[in-house]
Amino acid sequence: MIINYMELIKYVDLCSGIGGFRIALNNYSRYNKLFKFICVLSADIKQDAIDTYNLNFKENNVKIDINNLKPTDIPNFNLLCAGFPCQPFSSAGNKKGLNDKRSSIIFKIIDICKYHKPSIVILENVYNLLLLDKGKCITKIIKLFQDIGYNVNYIKLNSKDFNCPQSRERVYIICSINKYIELKTISYSNSNILLKDIIDYDDKNTNINNTFINKLLQLHNNSSIYGCKINDKRGGKNNIHSWDLGYNGDITNEECKLMNIIMLERRKKHWAITKNIKWMDGMPLTFDEISTFYNNNNLQNMLNNLIEKKYLKIEKCKDLINNKRVYINNSKEGYNICKGKLSFPISKILDPNDITPTLTATDSHKLAIIIDNSIRNLNCNELKKLSGFPDEFLIPPNVNYYDLFGNVVIPNVVFALLKLIY
Repeated sequence: MIINYMELIKYVDLCSGIGGFRIALNNYSRYNKLFKFICVLSADIKQDAIDTYNLNFKENNVKIDINNLKPTDIPNFNLLCAGFPCQPFSSAGNKKGLNDKRSSIIFKIIDICKYHKPSIVILENVYNLLLLDKGKCITKIIKLFQDIGYNVNYIKLNSKDFNCPQSRERVYIICSINKYIELKTISYSNSNILLKDIIDYDDKNTNINNTFINKLLQLHNNSSIYGCKINDKRGGKNNIHSWDLGYNGDITNEECKLMNIIMLERRKKHWAITKNIKWMDGMPLTFDEISTFYNNNNLQNMLNNLIEKKYLKIEKCKDLINNKRVYINNSKEGYNICKGKLSFPISKILDPNDITPTLTATDSHKLAIIIDNSIRNLNCNELKKLSGFPDEFLIPPNVNYYDLFGNVVIPNVVFALLKLIY
């Protein structure tokens, strides 16, 4: 007679967000009846995240700064999960890595592990962690865990390979005291789920200005704008510019041509040498500098009109000082592009026959889909499905759910890792 004993695993859910790790652990408990997971501590610093977490898991957690946690205050546990802060490592940030004060949480996690010695640690972060400081950052993290007795392995995984129609690359670090976890044998999903499979086509509500919608749809009727970005600071066929739409008022074809030339010229490195500044992506150009590549007797009037309609702005040069762009007061003023991708109600028109780009806290609220003769942003239910969260997952009113889903850990990916670990 074979008797199967259930193993009880107590865990802590640090930087818990809205509960991506916890959903995966609950799902794994149902999948493998030999394991039961009990959460002994959930901690996050964002109130919206805590409110959402409490609503779904029927708890009363309060906002906690993990840096203030004492290892002695935490009940005994044998699994630690943490999607520790990505800003110090993100390609969108200052990339200070372990020198960023927000990275202190990884050192706190190591202190907690040194005291409690959980048998398994699962960490998640942006994939840029692997590239930062030419790999020295991830190497140091690995060594810190090895120094306190852990076998460490890591892998870069993308949520699109785990039944989610979102491209979200993340690095997962697995630490184990008793064995080395081979991650190359992870099971990927063979499904090919696309955005169109999760779109709520019955939801036609939009907060986007009708005039803006009509201008975009007019372009779409002439040539598909699926996958196009709305961004004045980049060129190429997949970028729609405000002057293409007449966003601030119609301009002449020749003025459109001038805008396209300035957009490209302002990025060329030889202007930085001329201005005696460090090269950066997008420098203001003076009238004399523009005259060297655009010869038109009406140039000044055209520039004046583009300034008036706020396609261009006049500003001084900036230089890079301590990795920050700082205005140079004694520099000559020049003409520069006014708007970036976050200046518009929409940053990208999503292709229903594709997957979405990574949802981020800063611009997932700018992603849009075309529904019949209208355009709207992604709704909350679509964000859930893009992130592998169940339909029954609840979102409380008055929270910024775009921010929440821009920071989630994908349950489907964690579930696949749990199958390897346990």
